[in-house]
Amino acid sequence: MRTLTKDLDQPPGQSDASEEAWIVGSNPEHAIRMRSLSVYLSNGGALKDVRLVEGEDERWTMWVRLINRPGEYRLNLFKSDQPKIYRDVDLAIATVRDDFGYYGSITLATEQQPKMGKAQSGPIADSDED
Repeated sequence: MRTLTKDLDQPPGQSDASEEAWIVGSNPEHAIRMRSLSVYLSNGGALKDVRLVEGEDERWTMWVRLINRPGEYRLNLFKSDQPKIYRDVDLAIATVRDDFGYYGSITLATEQQPKMGKAQSGPIADSDED
């Protein structure tokens, strides 16, 4: 399946079109490559919101909202349409803070389901027997 690409609008006050940032989109989810996000940010763009989602494999993906674009975009690898995956949530947060310069709130979510074990299967009956 071929993915469609769209040009990011130039941030306000910027007229240099020599470096373009590209958003790679596929229905129904949108994605932005790591390099494109870095170029977008260096050209004066900014993040509006960041969400980290823990998958069932206990790895984290990053979703971002851009200040001048509607929708949410999954962060993809540098030269790939595959999602950028973090094994450690601390590393993902450090990337958001240090590499992207975003210091707003970060939402954490999980796709994991609780495991049904002895403690979650129901209340334990008290017994007076010794």
